[in-house]
Amino acid sequence: MSMTMLTVLQATGVSAAYLAVTLLLPFLFLHKKLHGFANVPIRFMIYFMAGNFYVMNLVFLLELLHLSFRLTLILGTLAPFIAEFVRKHKGSFRLYLERGIEKLSLLAGKEMGRKTFLMKLGVKLKKMSSGRMGMRMSGHWMDVLLTCAVIVLVLYMYGLNTVHVYGYCASDLVLHNHWINEMNSNHIFADGVYPFGFHCVVYYLHAVFAIPVYVVLRVFYLVQTVMIHLMLLAFLKTVCRARYTPYIGTVVYILSDVFYQYAYYRYYASLPQEFGMLFILPAACFAIAFLRERDFTAAVGREEKGLKVVNLYLILFAVSISMTLAAHFYDTIIAGLLCVGIGAGFCFRCFRWRYLKRIVAAGIAGLMIAVLPMAAAYVTGTPLQGSLNWGMAMLSSGSQDSGGTNGKDADDGGKEAEKADKENSSKGILARAAGMFTPKKTARILERIDYYVMNDNIMAVKILLGSIAVAFLMGLLWMLFRKAEYGAVLISLSIFTGLLAMLQVSEVLGLPQLIEVTRYPVYLVYGIAAVWSLCLDAVILSLCRWPKAMNVLSMAGLIAACVIVAETGIRSPRYITAYETNEAVTCLTDILHDNRGNVSWTICSANDERQMIGDKGYHYEMITFLRKMQSVNKNTEVTIPTDTVYFFIEKVPLYYRDYINSEIPDRKVSPAGARKPLSDKGGILPYIEDARWVTMSHMYYWAQAFKELYPNEMEVYMETDRFVCYRLRQNGYSLYNFAIDYGYNGND
Repeated sequence: MSMTMLTVLQATGVSAAYLAVTLLLPFLFLHKKLHGFANVPIRFMIYFMAGNFYVMNLVFLLELLHLSFRLTLILGTLAPFIAEFVRKHKGSFRLYLERGIEKLSLLAGKEMGRKTFLMKLGVKLKKMSSGRMGMRMSGHWMDVLLTCAVIVLVLYMYGLNTVHVYGYCASDLVLHNHWINEMNSNHIFADGVYPFGFHCVVYYLHAVFAIPVYVVLRVFYLVQTVMIHLMLLAFLKTVCRARYTPYIGTVVYILSDVFYQYAYYRYYASLPQEFGMLFILPAACFAIAFLRERDFTAAVGREEKGLKVVNLYLILFAVSISMTLAAHFYDTIIAGLLCVGIGAGFCFRCFRWRYLKRIVAAGIAGLMIAVLPMAAAYVTGTPLQGSLNWGMAMLSSGSQDSGGTNGKDADDGGKEAEKADKENSSKGILARAAGMFTPKKTARILERIDYYVMNDNIMAVKILLGSIAVAFLMGLLWMLFRKAEYGAVLISLSIFTGLLAMLQVSEVLGLPQLIEVTRYPVYLVYGIAAVWSLCLDAVILSLCRWPKAMNVLSMAGLIAACVIVAETGIRSPRYITAYETNEAVTCLTDILHDNRGNVSWTICSANDERQMIGDKGYHYEMITFLRKMQSVNKNTEVTIPTDTVYFFIEKVPLYYRDYINSEIPDRKVSPAGARKPLSDKGGILPYIEDARWVTMSHMYYWAQAFKELYPNEMEVYMETDRFVCYRLRQNGYSLYNFAIDYGYNGND
């Protein structure tokens, strides 16, 4: 089977497993309880939030109790269904159990054929459905088709990278791989306390479905990115009035070439921050739904099958907020900014004590739920992880942006702003506010947003900022028209995106930097897509209030948006440079397949494979291997005590950290590289940029020299124009000494 086909199957399997536990199982458990409650997009969010929340916290609980194994995870997953079944059939539980065992014994004893069993099961399922699915979908086929089109577009835009680039597309995935591997031994927070929600979900998929961790990390970003876009669409479906306006912002967000690569490139890797984005808009949706609940003004709360609606929305808001922090604290910061926008937009409700106290309490409860597992580990002696310390220090002090805008970051107005900052008088404050938007600073603001957010198009920057202002003004207008809730949504999103735009230029304005400057575009563009949909929705609603006419106008708007995107430029699918070559991943996959049940093998390579193989074999660091024979004499001995040793060598070393596929000329291993001394630095430094070329050159010429000595034993396992893997079989009781003089040992 080709690696491309295998990757397609792996991506399909991981996606199916993830959606089964985060959508299908919650649907099966909750759909009767939520029947008739809210609309489809909100129920979709409820199922997804419930599934992710349950999986995360099940893993947290079992890991902290040191009871996390495949059996306990499966039992924990089925526990709600078992409890519900026992509750419903308390008196007849034994009878149901006996009947089930009887049917299974008939099937196992071949007294009932599989065809008969499947036929009976099919008849039962048919009776259960009774054509209801078709009846429910009869008025929604256009939405189904458009939603499928959105999914197809996302798969096209990001899926091509999945099937063509096999390695990790982010350098820190190796570290995340290590942390998840440690969870196999119930050693959570292996490197210190850190938001582990993403790791819990990946570990769950690995442990329950027996999918290797490196496979999940390679392909999980595809289903994650699809769900990020579906969350945007579902959110817009809950706040827009016209039927098809939600698709406008979503399609423009997927296809338009107006945005710069910073807004998209992190979607090509399975990362905690992007995983946490799944829960930001649902948190906003449930907060808005709570504030819209009119029956709550009587302090009663409408009930749906025993559930108080207001309480349910608050619980879901708390759950969503907790998962943003469980995934990544950057997502919680962004969710907090969104809550600020919602608080300002719904100020007519949010500042009433009976609303405010409940929503603040729900937010605090959500944060406490996320903090609880981390606090439990911390009080038992686990220190904070290094990047968490860094993040907290950055929040407390405000980091300075290391990125530049074409070398034009310094200006004459900075000193004036500093002086105004020091003045405590009202005059000084007014002077500072006026100095923020001088013509020179305004030009720098536009230039900075253009550099980080837009694709070299100042006019697009002006449209972006203008759309934020338009959304705010239209929100005020709709409030005057006594559509306060609708206007509040427009104001909320405009304030949120406005705050993000200000933070994007925080250095220019003298504001603190909450997160890294290259991370803001990811959230800003995501929010702008929602703003654009809402602006068009407000225009359509102002032109016509008749539902059918609104649908026609919104469909015309969608078609017009597609035409405009086609005229202004559709972005092409990108292939992100991975931190490991395709050949290395293919070779690793073949090695794992060939050595099933055998652990007496070692890969000698650069550092990425070390965590990818997990506990299936061993890894020997390439730089350590080479350093041990820098000066060879008769007493020098380098051995690897396994039956088989594989040597991974890049004949054309990849340019590590070239994540956006810059035009870097190929440089092959050569005697010139081998003559240079090996790097004496630690970590990944011997494997990046020129140091990697030197390291691989040394390794290549060592392999050539060793193959000359042992031509039959040192065989080629896999070779292309850019990569070669050698395999050496040896007797475990008579190991080869790899310390040889290969001609370039003593160059340091």
